[in-house]
Amino acid sequence: MRKTYLLLSSLLFCALFVTDAHAGPLQGTAAPVPPQVIVPTSSKDKHGNTIEKSMAYVKTLQVKNGKLIVSLDYIQWFFGEAGVKAYRQDHPLEKEDYPMPYYIRNNSPKIRTFEVSPKASFTLQTNSTKDDNFNWNESVNTDTFKKFVLSKGIPYQLPFHIEVTNGVITKITEQYIP
Repeated sequence: MRKTYLLLSSLLFCALFVTDAHAGPLQGTAAPVPPQVIVPTSSKDKHGNTIEKSMAYVKTLQVKNGKLIVSLDYIQWFFGEAGVKAYRQDHPLEKEDYPMPYYIRNNSPKIRTFEVSPKASFTLQTNSTKDDNFNWNESVNTDTFKKFVLSKGIPYQLPFHIEVTNGVITKITEQYIP
């Protein structure tokens, strides 16, 4: 019964709420199925640029010398069965089944600080409208992103997909958490 509940809640979560920030634009209204695991990765593009992708909590947000500076606490995202497995690894004495379709591991205290490119893109999932509806995959400017994050209170446990190119943030996308 518990496994059936976990499977059904995972499928519902996929269908209604999850977005993959590293994917292209959405086609239609259904959200794509998220990857099972998102951990920080680093690669080189065809021009030799270092591209880092991760998920993180925003710990600080400030403007210094006219530049937006963000401090991040990297996390790992596990979904579906990978989430259950990661939860079991972190909580071996827990007897109950893990009821969520996702699990966030945050086991490193290291904080990383980056400058945000003036050309960075920002995408929000829960930037409410006047009638409290969400604008899914809403592309916003830097000021709207800053206001949104500051309105949540820092530090806030709201995960973002982060893309860093050559040490500068070029893309930030909010991950919806129900």
